[in-house]
Amino acid sequence: MKNIIKYSTVFLLILLLNGCVKDKWMNPAPVTSLSDLTAFDTKDRILAQINGMYTSLKDGNHLGGRFMVYNDVRADNFLPTSSNLVTCFATWNHTVISSTNEVQNLWGAVYQTVNVVNVFLDGLQAAKEDGKLSFLTDAEYNQYRSEGLTIRAICYFDLMQMYSKPYKLNNGAGQGVPLRLVANKSAAENDLAPSTVAEVYTQILADLNEAEPLAALNHGSIGKNTTRVHRNTIIAYKTRVLLHMHNWAQVVTESAKIVPASAPFKAGSGVPNELNAAFAAVFASPSATNETILSLPMTASNNPGTQNNLAHYFKSGTGESYYLNTAAGSAYALMDAADARKVMTNTVSGKTYITKFVDQANKTDYPQVIRYAEVMLNRAEALVRSGNAVTQEAVDLLNAVRTRSFAAGAYTLASFANADAFYTAILNERNMEFLGEGIRNMDLLRLGLTIPGKSDPTFGTVASIAPTAQSYYWPVPDSELSYNKLMTPNN
Repeated sequence: MKNIIKYSTVFLLILLLNGCVKDKWMNPAPVTSLSDLTAFDTKDRILAQINGMYTSLKDGNHLGGRFMVYNDVRADNFLPTSSNLVTCFATWNHTVISSTNEVQNLWGAVYQTVNVVNVFLDGLQAAKEDGKLSFLTDAEYNQYRSEGLTIRAICYFDLMQMYSKPYKLNNGAGQGVPLRLVANKSAAENDLAPSTVAEVYTQILADLNEAEPLAALNHGSIGKNTTRVHRNTIIAYKTRVLLHMHNWAQVVTESAKIVPASAPFKAGSGVPNELNAAFAAVFASPSATNETILSLPMTASNNPGTQNNLAHYFKSGTGESYYLNTAAGSAYALMDAADARKVMTNTVSGKTYITKFVDQANKTDYPQVIRYAEVMLNRAEALVRSGNAVTQEAVDLLNAVRTRSFAAGAYTLASFANADAFYTAILNERNMEFLGEGIRNMDLLRLGLTIPGKSDPTFGTVASIAPTAQSYYWPVPDSELSYNKLMTPNN
């Protein structure tokens, strides 16, 4: 909370944001200092603040890398090459406590972004009400507001994945996190009681539902369509949120807005999102295909930093990397040798690593926040769960993702004896498809499944974590408990 107040003061008095550039969104530029009295005086100054929200979102302690890493190494697919606590060893072996660095740093980074968004939304609305935005069209104003609302929704969703009991375990009645929806301007505003899990999810959906009709259908370039919020971004993210709430019918309804009922499943409105023909190309520089719905751009001078970026953790060579667990049941073991996703690995000194992320030197790999492949699989799962019966459309959606990487692996309706068999197949497919992208742990928790144990020849065996265990999710950090008198531990 101390960090939140610090950044609140900074953003209210002097906006230290990356400058706006017109040709390539979010390229680094000299820092611009703007008085809060003039921050909304010109379109360029407003765009600088938009840029600042994305820059905060891609902080290395959050979506710049570590959030994905935490969710992958907590589960069963990766083993460590180092016991360095700075590089997530306590997360890997489930020994984090409320004072552990990653527990405190993620919370602080996410709430920092929430406050940057709140400062922007409050200021934008005030400027609008004061008649100071005559230089903006209604469409521009609406788009900027939609971006702030969506980024805030993403932040709260990510907090729920790490610090709260999953929605399924008690239908959202558990302790959530404090819902900060206005700019935090002083230490006097520190104290705020946590909302319930259900209340936080309700707010996430409220932000996304408000943002959806405000957002642009298409930004006009693939660079902006993959790095700035548009209408399909919001719809796609809603399918993820609703999947975690087990609201299967609504996942079907939302996904139908962009996913057609038959192949090739190219988005029927807005940005022409579709499954890219080649899996590897989704991750290759310049990370710009229509499969990416939202990613966070990095450059050599504007990146997550050392020990934060994805290549540091998942590519061989740092001495702190995580290599693949090849034991039965792991994603690696599930993949056929001919699967393009298994081909995207390499073996060094007897250890196998994924090669989705490669730039350890300059740290320019783009983290994928959400891909169209996920939306397709979200829809496929929800179609079956909503009716407890396997449908041809669900099989076709699953096959589209599966056979893109493993042509010989197509399923038929007859492949599934019942709905449970389909659920196993789609969970396995998600495990393989999103390896290293932070989905595995979230899938286990949303379904209330045990986090599997794992064994490393150097660092020993880590026991499985049952949904009833306190370590199933992270504790509230000491920093929050110290500065927020109304916050309580989440055990």
